[in-house]
Amino acid sequence: MAIRLVRTGYLLGIALILAGIIYFFASNWQGMDHLTKAGLSIGLMGLFYGASAVFAYVMKRHDFLDRWLFVCGTLAFGITIALIGQIYNSHADSYWLFIIWLVPTVVFAWITKYEVFSVISVVLLELACWFYYFPSSYRIEWSEWQSFFLLVMFAVINGIVWIFSRSSIVAYLAYAAMHGWLFVTDVTGFLYGRDAWWPYVYALLFIGFFYYFFAVAKRRSYVLLTSLFAGAFLIAQYFRVIGEHFEEGFLLGGLVLAAVIVYGSVFLLKRVKHISSESTKGRIFLIIFQSIVTFVASLIAVASIMGLLMIWMESLSMYVLFAISVMGFVAPAFLGRRWNPTVRYTLLAVGYGLGLMTTWKISLVLLTVYTAALLICYVRSADGGIRALTNMAVSLYSAVILDQVTNEERLVLLGVAALNGCLYWLGRRRKGSLFLPLVLGMGALLLLTSMDVFAADAWYVAANILFIAVIFAFLFAPLFQNERYEQLVAWAYFWLYLVLKYYEFAWNLLDKSISLIIAGLLFFIGTAVLEKRKGLLPVSPAQGLYRKWAPLLAIMVAQAVFAGYMVWDKEQHLRNGEVVKLELQPVDPRSFLQGDYIRLFYDISTIRSLDGSGKVQVVLRKNQDGVHRFADIYAINGQQQEEYVPQDGDVIINGTFYGNTVVYGIESYFVPEGEGTKWQEKARFVYVRVSEDGDALLEKISSE
Repeated sequence: MAIRLVRTGYLLGIALILAGIIYFFASNWQGMDHLTKAGLSIGLMGLFYGASAVFAYVMKRHDFLDRWLFVCGTLAFGITIALIGQIYNSHADSYWLFIIWLVPTVVFAWITKYEVFSVISVVLLELACWFYYFPSSYRIEWSEWQSFFLLVMFAVINGIVWIFSRSSIVAYLAYAAMHGWLFVTDVTGFLYGRDAWWPYVYALLFIGFFYYFFAVAKRRSYVLLTSLFAGAFLIAQYFRVIGEHFEEGFLLGGLVLAAVIVYGSVFLLKRVKHISSESTKGRIFLIIFQSIVTFVASLIAVASIMGLLMIWMESLSMYVLFAISVMGFVAPAFLGRRWNPTVRYTLLAVGYGLGLMTTWKISLVLLTVYTAALLICYVRSADGGIRALTNMAVSLYSAVILDQVTNEERLVLLGVAALNGCLYWLGRRRKGSLFLPLVLGMGALLLLTSMDVFAADAWYVAANILFIAVIFAFLFAPLFQNERYEQLVAWAYFWLYLVLKYYEFAWNLLDKSISLIIAGLLFFIGTAVLEKRKGLLPVSPAQGLYRKWAPLLAIMVAQAVFAGYMVWDKEQHLRNGEVVKLELQPVDPRSFLQGDYIRLFYDISTIRSLDGSGKVQVVLRKNQDGVHRFADIYAINGQQQEEYVPQDGDVIINGTFYGNTVVYGIESYFVPEGEGTKWQEKARFVYVRVSEDGDALLEKISSE
């Protein structure tokens, strides 16, 4: 118990300190020159690596401390590269950032065999792929086959990682990412002609995966992942077909599809002998699998029923729909106790879904009586699936009732949180299911802490204090120390809370960063005091991360040298590059690691004579008003254009073209927090330094 408290305290302290540092840098720290900012960024990386070594060799404290701090050092390397991009206005969230970050992380994973590095590597791989295909600071119009090739390539890369991975967590992540990219391929197919044939290919892939994991490999976890994406695929295809053919026959086909999904899953589970509901893993598998089937089938069924009623009835009465939901679905689901659980759950989900559509139109008294009856059924039912679905329905219906009575959204959320809190304590006393009431209750409390929705008044302060108190209770109170999944839920909401606070403006990022760093230090110191009082012995670092210290040190030095070289190269570029003035059109998004920026689009960003993709060198020529504009194309993919006639003062700038869009690497300009609109209003021109090699570096933006 004590060692778990110590671990939690140290981890929370490190998390708060790291979040505070990220907030500090993302606030676009003003009043420092380039070199000072760059030095602090590189020093951040050395701080965590050094602290890790100190805890391992000097203080000889717990082994997990040096591991966590070393991981923070790896994260700090990525933050350093991102901040150098912020300082010199490189692309926001560039895929190159994540590739550069990925390389040493993979090497760390290979040397140390520490699974956390492998997990981080997979995440960085997906971010690199995502921002290559969906860049944040410029827009690319991929052709049909470019899009298809890239997305399938991303899926294949993740498939290779899945096949050869020795870590189960990494394998699951890579397999899920593989299906994620295949699903993106399916969705983007709506925009291209391949939608006619790709769904059939994707469906065959699903059949092959299901057969392999059900009958051959017998891997429950992979069956669940495959089921999840198969469900998303079926939903997407159903709504695509209904969108194109809103007709009675297709809607009736939707009901048939929902029935096939339910009874197909029932038949499949009966035929598979190795899945037993008596084991813990078997029960978990059945719960998740039935949840996926229920969600997919009920969503398709509800959409089909609503469509048919709209076709069959000129004016749809909400009371008729309410009666259909209760008598046609909810009541049979409760009464049919001997029916297959998946059938009952699907009927209940359909009934609750149809009933939800009537809540704002039927009598408040009727809705209240119905909700109270459902609450009684929840308390009396012993079936976990029935209780879970009813828990969600009662929460939603109660929210509607409270909203109509009070017309105060915060009271609604507080009521939902209190309701689920009561259901949670009831579940603890009866040793029933606690997960869903905990998730729904904490979710309602988290929404209460949002200033983006509500005002920063006494309610806001009280809600934040209450949420933090609840989270810390689940993390530190002895009552919850033996409930591992409850702590996992608390940790998940803790990180969501930090992200939510990042996007709010109760304080600026600088104030938030200082507050978080102080809180992290207090947790760190308090945990150390607790550890000393408990007399806990340190774990020997002999089995720690630094058994192969020489290659680790070499990589850390290489990271510092690489970051230093980037700073030196950018400074040389600023000092020696030729100044070019360009006209622009900005917009205003945000990068999580790098802060607020305005996205820049130039009149030279579109060159209509270009087609395809590759490298291009563009000739800029100054006109009478001092603005450099497109004059000609010097070379395409290394092939010089014979039509170009050089003139004095011409500047050649490098770019990458996709169709007729050219990206020069100067599409982002980072600004102080909350000042994007002000900079937008005054930004008409940019001053760019172009090196002798043609590389561009954005220096400043101006109104003239």
